[in-house]
Order: sequence, then C-alpha cells, then structure tokens
Amino acid sequence: RGVNDAASIFVLEVKGQAPPARIGFRGTLKGGFENVEWFGRGPHESYCDRFASARVGCFEGTILEQTFKYVRPQENGNKMDTRWMALKRGSPSSGCAGLLIAASGSSATAGGLSMQCHRYALDDFDGPEDKLKQRFKHSGELESRAETDFCVDAAQMGVGGIDSWGNKPLPQHMLAADRHLEWSFMLRPYTAEEVPDQQAASFKFSALAHLG
Repeated sequence: RGVNDAASIFVLEVKGQAPPARIGFRGTLKGGFENVEWFGRGPHESYCDRFASARVGCFEGTILEQTFKYVRPQENGNKMDTRWMALKRGSPSSGCAGLLIAASGSSATAGGLSMQCHRYALDDFDGPEDKLKQRFKHSGELESRAETDFCVDAAQMGVGGIDSWGNKPLPQHMLAADRHLEWSFMLRPYTAEEVPDQQAASFKFSALAHLG
C-alpha cells in the first residue's frame, strides 16, 4: 500500500552517437492486469509530431487494445500529456485492485508525461537497424503475454512519416544532444474500496496526480 515517488534529473551528453529515441522509465508487471484508464490524450496514440487529433480527456479500455498493430511491429500506443494512468487487475488479489501511475510535482503542473502500456514485450516492437533481422516481421506474428509492459517518458522523438517513412523526423521533433530534462512520477497500488465507481475514480486519481 506504499507510495513510491520517482524523481529523476538527467543531463543528456551525446558523444559521437545519435541521441536516444526516448528518455524515461519502463517496467513490467506480473500477470493479472487486464484494463487501463487514463487522463491524458486519447483515445488513440499521440506523439510530439502526431497529436492534434488526440484530445485531452479521460479514457479507458483493455490493455490489449492499447497496442496498434502496424504492418511491421514498431513503436506505438503512446499517450502524451498523461496526468495519470491506472492499470487495473481483472481479479483483485490481496486487496490490490491495480496500480496508479501519476505525474507529480512539476511534471503534473506542466501537463503530464508520456505513458503507454502493452500486453506485448516492448523489445518485440523495435527491431535492429536491419529490419530483416527483426524477430517479428509482421504484427500478426506478435504473441501477447500475461505480463504488462509500461513506459513513463519525459521525452520522445517524433515518429516522422513525412515522406512515407524514409527519413527521420523533423529537427524540432528530435531529442537535442544537450537537452536538460527533469521529471517525477508516483507509483501507487490501490484497493477496490478506493475506486467504488468510474466517476469517483476519475476525480480521485485526478486529485492524486496533482499532489506534491
């Protein structure tokens, strides 16, 4: 029942290498998590160069539904400007109904963080430079699993696609080599008694996301 606050300060120093595609935190939850609710951009995925059609609001669905299966498995399902995301267990055990991930401190007041969740291994989405060596070459080959992978990102590069995926995203949508980032978020398990209905959950999580 404890609350874990994670605050990180990174100074990105790229020495002869390309900047990373994302800077953030990723984790894996054991089996049993089935649904997700979040307050952020939705209902579809959004990125720094693909977000105009994704409005800010409260959305929900199954975790399996959050994965968009492009023909070739690749980065997908990101939710920009997310204040909080609740990963819900199908059958609450030991009093735990789910896990709340909430932006806190300056990250909450600045409009949230990028978050995503999948019932697929994240490593199966992004292949090596030589895409012919990618483990799964077609999304129909992806294998769902009991565990849930999730990401909480302070920054991501754009997805590009300006010339049919031939070039990298525009310069303003890349991560600068000297960019300074600070972000914080909270991980908090919650019980079924704390979420008696959807509306109460939305108000409660929204308040929690702005604490600290």
